[in-house]
This record gives sequence, structure tokens and C-alpha cells, in this order.
Amino acid sequence: MEQHGRQRYEDYKSFMRRHQEAVWRVCYDYARGDIPRCEDMVQEVWIMVWLKFDSMTSHTEWQQRVWVRRVTHSVLVDLYRKKHPDLEPVTEEMVAYVSSKESDVAECIDDLFSTLTPDEQRLMTMRLEGYTTEEIAASFNIEQNAVYQRVNRIMNKLRQYATRL
Repeated sequence: MEQHGRQRYEDYKSFMRRHQEAVWRVCYDYARGDIPRCEDMVQEVWIMVWLKFDSMTSHTEWQQRVWVRRVTHSVLVDLYRKKHPDLEPVTEEMVAYVSSKESDVAECIDDLFSTLTPDEQRLMTMRLEGYTTEEIAASFNIEQNAVYQRVNRIMNKLRQYATRL
């Protein structure tokens, strides 16, 4: 394997590790708890991510999250449409509109998160990724009640910043 190919593969594996839980959760929801079906969906998603991987590697972490979720949803919609061919096809205009809105949201989230300290960013990231309060508390070595208090303070901070935008 050439050096560029090896580096791309290592970057892809690292990307998968960072986003595997989010992809799994979305697929699990679509599969309505059917584990074998969910595993098939996850595999389809990672194949598409591999094929499109070079198009997103320069984005921020939040933009990567939006991108991988968009790819995930796109793959799942395609799988659904294969089972239901009578549905109206998605047009290029629809895709462009949704993509532009997701980019706007990603930029807004980047702006909001840039106002937080690294610990606040880590806490909110864990919260958004679905970690339990108990897991977050253990990660920060604090009580669960303190997690609630910190999230509340961070949300107030973000609300204040957002109203100034």
C-alpha cells in the first residue's frame, strides 16, 4: 500500500472510532432495534463514508459530525427507497438545500462552542453523544448532580451568547 493510501486508511480508522457510536445509534433507531438489520445498515454507511472520505477530512470536528450524520441518513434513506420504489425521488435541489442548512448549523455550533472552555466543550460533546450522566460524572471525577449544574450553566452561557448573535 502506498504511503498516501496507508495514511488515508489510518485517518479513516480514526474517524470511524470517533463516530462509530453516533452511526450505530442512528442505524439502530432506523432498524427499530433489529440488531442484524442495524449491523447491515452500519456496514453500508461505513462503505459510503470510505468512498466519500476525501471530501471532508479538512472540516472541524463539528462539521465532521454533521457530515457523517448526513451520509448516514442519506444511506438509510436510499436503503428505504429501495424497499419502497413508489416514493418520490429526491432532487438535486432538495439535497443542495438540506446541505446548505446543515453547513449553516455546523458553523453556528462551531461559533457557540468556541465560547466554551475545553472542559465545557468535552462535557457538552459527551452529553450530545448520548453518554449518561453517570458516565460523564465518572469521566470528570465529579458527582452526578454537579454534571446537571454544569450543563445548566453551560446552556445559560450558550443562550446568552446566542442572543447576541
